[in-house]
Amino acid sequence: MRFCTKCVAISERPRVSFDDKGVCNGCQWTEVKKASLDWKKRRQQLEQICAEYRRTDGNNWDVIVPCSGGKDGSYVAWKLKHDFGMHPLCITIIPTLLNEIGRKNLDNFKKSGFDHISITPNPQIYERFSKKLFREQGRPKHAFELAVSTAIIRLAINFQIPFIMFGEEGEAEYGGAMTQAYKPKIDRKYLVKYYYSGHDPAEYLNEFTKEELKWWFLPSQEELDKVNLYPAHWSHFENWDCFLHLQLAKAKCGHQGLKHRSVGTFTKDYNLDDDLNDLHHYMKFIKFGFGRASSDAQSEIRAGRITREEGVEFVKKYDGEFPEQYLQAYLKFFGMTEGEFWKTVDSFANTKVLQKKNDRWRLKPQAIKGLEDAGEFIV
Repeated sequence: MRFCTKCVAISERPRVSFDDKGVCNGCQWTEVKKASLDWKKRRQQLEQICAEYRRTDGNNWDVIVPCSGGKDGSYVAWKLKHDFGMHPLCITIIPTLLNEIGRKNLDNFKKSGFDHISITPNPQIYERFSKKLFREQGRPKHAFELAVSTAIIRLAINFQIPFIMFGEEGEAEYGGAMTQAYKPKIDRKYLVKYYYSGHDPAEYLNEFTKEELKWWFLPSQEELDKVNLYPAHWSHFENWDCFLHLQLAKAKCGHQGLKHRSVGTFTKDYNLDDDLNDLHHYMKFIKFGFGRASSDAQSEIRAGRITREEGVEFVKKYDGEFPEQYLQAYLKFFGMTEGEFWKTVDSFANTKVLQKKNDRWRLKPQAIKGLEDAGEFIV
């Protein structure tokens, strides 16, 4: 096992890799962006794409932007509308446990001048599907994550809007299978392999009907070819910087953060709209040994806003923190007893790097030492 020598990425993270200096592929990609990407040329490319799809007849929208009212979607939508003269239709998949600040930020975003559609899947199906994915894959929020692509793409096809602009391409930005260059075209195989961890939504038809899964059913490749998905991420055209997005979202779209830090991390402005976010990040820690603090620290280190040493302290202090205040809401949503809930959590525990202490999972001492030393460790 090992930790990155530049950030705090752990080798248990899916599809992470390290060079001969122990630097993870997420940090390598950050250096590539600084050294060799021509962002001016990429902006020109985006201007050409927008010119191709921009409508001037006033009869329709010309781009779909998935947006929850958070900092990133707000930034992308605002820039497309005001810097590129586009007419975005913004779409929100309502999360499973939408909270008050999420509602407020979404309302403020809409009031800042955007056409908007909310998609709320049948709650009975949403809950059943979420429970299945939590039990079988340890992914409590995956039903929402799936719909962000499947439902958005289906609406683009139905509305005949062939241009979608998502936010960041996570496989490149955070250290994944394609760090050195963005895939020129996002096809069906790519979505299933990397974003759905190999699970085509069609495989769930053994427990759900196609009618029940309509928001989560991935269109055929022939249908996907009707939508511009090459590339379809803002991070292809501009360096992805969450702090920059936050400043614009606050100034232009009324975005508000928390007065206190989020559970499991040191930040208070990211991933705020859904109380299930906290369980999602906790399960990352359980399965892979890195949680929300680690994810935030990796981004902040790569952006130069904190040092690795500061990131290490945040990880040691906050990773693995469980959102106790939402436990009853989770039990109600999943229809579980507390015993069933913890049995499910424990079944995914990565005992290579975690051990139980005071009835909670924590990094093993040798893993903590590897984190501090920025090197290899034996478990």
